[in-house]
Amino acid sequence: MRLSWARQAERGLLGFFVLALIWAPVPLASNRGWGVAILAAWVGLLLSGTLALQAWTVCRQRRLSLHAARADHRRGRHDIVDLVDLNPPGSTRGAWVVAGLLALFGLWASLPLLGVGETADAFVTRQYVLRCATYTAAFVVVQRLVNTPRRRLFLMSGLLAAGVLQALLAVVLFSAGGQYEIFGHPTGGSTRASGTFANPDHLAQFMVLTLSAGIGIMLAQMGGDAARPRNGRERLLALMRFVMSPKMLVRLLLVVLVITLVLTRSRAGNGAFFIALFLLCGWVMWTSPRLRLPAGLLVVSLLVVDLVVIGQWVGLDQVVQRLQATELAQQAEAAASGTPGAPPPRREETMEERLRAAEDALQLVRLKPWTGWGGGTFHINFPAVKQQALPLRYDHVHNDYVEIAADTGLTGLALLALAVGLTVWRVARLMSDRTGPLDRGIAAGVGMALFCALLHATVDFNLQVTTNALVLTVLLAVAWSVPVPARADRVKSR
Repeated sequence: MRLSWARQAERGLLGFFVLALIWAPVPLASNRGWGVAILAAWVGLLLSGTLALQAWTVCRQRRLSLHAARADHRRGRHDIVDLVDLNPPGSTRGAWVVAGLLALFGLWASLPLLGVGETADAFVTRQYVLRCATYTAAFVVVQRLVNTPRRRLFLMSGLLAAGVLQALLAVVLFSAGGQYEIFGHPTGGSTRASGTFANPDHLAQFMVLTLSAGIGIMLAQMGGDAARPRNGRERLLALMRFVMSPKMLVRLLLVVLVITLVLTRSRAGNGAFFIALFLLCGWVMWTSPRLRLPAGLLVVSLLVVDLVVIGQWVGLDQVVQRLQATELAQQAEAAASGTPGAPPPRREETMEERLRAAEDALQLVRLKPWTGWGGGTFHINFPAVKQQALPLRYDHVHNDYVEIAADTGLTGLALLALAVGLTVWRVARLMSDRTGPLDRGIAAGVGMALFCALLHATVDFNLQVTTNALVLTVLLAVAWSVPVPARADRVKSR
């Protein structure tokens, strides 16, 4: 059957949106003013094109409805059905509630620019509001375009492709071992892979988000109703079919992402991923009997192959050493090897120092608990409350919750918390056997990404990085694009 022009246009718009997700991490994670402007223009044009296309479709449907009563009944009905199928039932009311919460957050952050409240730097706050508008626009684009299981799989595959391309680039740059510049930012020559991100921890979060998308794809492909092999011959045939199937390709791509995640040496990134992996396995095995065996096999393969074998090869022990490098251990080592009375040599920031900076930043929240100090102005306001015991300069505090509350107040933090909480509730509803295998696997991947992001946010500032916040918003939108199946008792009552 030949696709209509409007349906082809929708697919083209979705393809350009996936290209935007692939481009976003390249220019230093789009975390510079010019990078934000390019990404905002890209997503804004896609949103305008999507809304214009669907407005044209609605107008055409109405015109055909008016002519149907006068024209041939069969032809008129055929045209109308073809156009109605073009836009199947998509977003629920809950999806637009979440989109409204994201829009309200951006509006709340823009109030100082409108004369309500104050900000220390209007230019920085404008960039902050522009990024919030970009995230909201991306959420709406997903709701309008990703309205079929095939498109959801395509979008999740696009996220996986973005992660793989970034992982390959990061491994190549890390293997070179030299100094290099990316858009004027010096990097390289470190023991940690960072790719095109300014910070290895931010690359780790991007790897975790795309890993979650890949794991969702794997679970979606494993959740069918195929008969289990009964003897050795059928098991061998099943293994050969797996090796020759797209599942094997996805599994190999997950290996590449895990290698890059380990090479970042990120303590919170690696820890959050494997904790989330265990919890996801337990949740899936509890809520979905059909996915118990596939989820268990996937987790075991990730732990045995990726963690034990490949992890040891690429230096997982260095991640463990960074986890063990507490402030007390560094002070004891400095006292044993240093000169008496000399300041202890600094190696890197410890977890204790990160928590201490977050404790100092809470003073900003206490001074302006509801309105905050202005979006993106944390680096300007923090020196006034920073303790002298913290020798480093902090552009961001290593706690997203504290920084969001300091910038936009508890009101802004509550708006985002409500949007995330509703999405978590949505994912929990989708994790049942009433949902199809594809949508159930995608929901599992989104749930894992949410858990990792929320856990990592307690010791880092990934939500302040444009690319990571954008990818997380897209995953939120994907969860709301999946329809929740009706209960059997409700269907029978109808």
